[in-house]
Amino acid sequence: MTTHVVLVRPWADAQAGSGCCSGDTREAIALDAPVCRVHETPAEAQVVGRAYRLLRDRLPDVDVQIVSVSNTAYLLPTTYRAARRRLGRAGALRAASRATTAGAVLVDGERIGDIADLGPEGVLVAVGNRLAR
Repeated sequence: MTTHVVLVRPWADAQAGSGCCSGDTREAIALDAPVCRVHETPAEAQVVGRAYRLLRDRLPDVDVQIVSVSNTAYLLPTTYRAARRRLGRAGALRAASRATTAGAVLVDGERIGDIADLGPEGVLVAVGNRLAR
C-alpha cells in the first residue's frame, strides 16, 4: 500500500498581484511587450518546496503532494476517512479540522507536525519515523 504524504502549504495567494507568474497580464495591455518583474518567493514557500524535494528524493516510494490550505474540499474528507479507522468519528472530525492548518504535514491522513516548526530536514525525519512504525 502506498504511503501518502500531504504538505499543506501556507496561505499564499498566487493571484494576489498581476503579472506573468499569476497568469494575469493586465499590466501589459498597453505596453509593446509584456513586462515581467523579478519575483521573490516567500520564505514559507521555499521551506515547503525544500521539504517536498527532500521527501521526493529520499523517499521515492512515497506519494508526496502539496495541497493549498484553502482546498478543504480535498483535505477534510480525505483526512476524515483516513483518521476514522484509527480514531472513530469524533477523533476523526478533530483530526480533519487540524489537517486544514497551514503548514500541516500529513501522513496517511495523520497530522505529524508543522512544516515551519520542523523545517525541511525535520519533515523528512518525522515522515521517516512515522513510516518506521
